[in-house]
Order: sequence, then structure tokens, then C-alpha cells
Amino acid sequence: MRLASLMRRLILEFSLKEFNKLETRNIDLGQVKRVKTMEILQTLKRDEEGIAVIARIEIKNEVSDIEDYVKLIFSGSNAKVQLLYRDNGAYIVFFKHDWTSLPFTKDILKAGGYAISREIIEGKMRLTLLGSVKQLKCALENLKKTQMRFKVVSLMDAKFSSDSPLYALTEKQRRVLARAYRLGYYNLPRTIDSEQLAKKLRLKPATLVVHRRRAEHRLLEAIYNGKA
Repeated sequence: MRLASLMRRLILEFSLKEFNKLETRNIDLGQVKRVKTMEILQTLKRDEEGIAVIARIEIKNEVSDIEDYVKLIFSGSNAKVQLLYRDNGAYIVFFKHDWTSLPFTKDILKAGGYAISREIIEGKMRLTLLGSVKQLKCALENLKKTQMRFKVVSLMDAKFSSDSPLYALTEKQRRVLARAYRLGYYNLPRTIDSEQLAKKLRLKPATLVVHRRRAEHRLLEAIYNGKA
């Protein structure tokens, strides 16, 4: 069964003022409005505990300290932020933080879905969610309870290119690898061991090992065959 038949990609758009209602702390809208664009270039970690990403941020005006600025508008005082380099006037930064300032995203993760992107485009905040029909329906219902105003930009199948190594995996293998990654099995150090992961997936430890090793073998085979 194709992953596209199981997963959906939902893109929501909020005004910055409305998006602020999702936060447990009040963000400085005046400061956020100085952001011309913000996009996630690479996600290094995303699980129930928090997120670590590399992002590209373009500011309308220069800031004296981009690291403090990112903490102020996006991540809160508990964040770790580091400027990596400048790119044609934009800042490439690493930042890591937990979900305490954005409980809605944490709820999505608990339900088994993924909040895969948070971006600012033309003064609007866009939130991209990945999950099953049931998970995304639950997310929308929870949002409506907040009486927030938002726009559904798109809802579509989560398709992957036929050249993607993910197509080499079965649905169960994809589920095992995705859950293992999300729960920190591949972190250094690991935040969950094989036995704990098996319980989460309701599999016998030996069965989990078989699915995981076969999935890893197929991914490596696809990479070495030039499909990745």
C-alpha cells in the first residue's frame, strides 16, 4: 500500500495576530513583522520533546544580535540558537527548543501526526501538518474550538517521487522507521531502546528488529543504487 493513500499533507495559514493565540506566551508582533521570510531548510530532530532545525531568516532591517532575536520571536528563553552564516543578506541559523511555547504542535505529535514546517511568507504564518485523515480532522476540530481564524491553503495526498527510496519500503517498514526516528531511537544518545520502541508499536521485539533491519537494508540499497 502506498504511503500517499494513508497520509495527507495539510497547509494552514494564519495572520500573525491569530497565530499568536496558539502560543502560551505572547510574541512581540512588532518584532515578528520585521521578518520578511522564514523557512526551514533542514529538520535535524522533531519528536515529543522538541525540535532542532536549520532555518533561513530574512529580516527587513538589520538586527544587532540575530541569535537573541530568534529567541525573542520564535523560540523563547529556553531555546538554543546559533548563527551559522550569512547568505545574501539572510541569516542561516540553527535553533533548538521544546514545545512549551507551542502546545498545539505537541498535541499533533502526541496524536501520531507531524508538524513538519512553520514558515513566514508575506506576513502570514504557514503551518504544515502531516498525518492520517483522522489525525488531521482532529487537529482542525481542536483549532476550531479556539475560535481562531485561519485559511486552509491545501489538503492533498502526501506523495513522494517514484525515485524516492521511501518507495522501496512497505507501509509497515515506513511506519517502523518513522516512529523510531520520531521517538529518538536514532538519536545519540538514544532516548528509547528497541524493547520500548516495540511496545510503542505493539510488536514483539524480534518482529521489530526484522522490520527495522529490512527497512534499513532497502534504504541503503536504494541509496547505493543511486535512487536517493
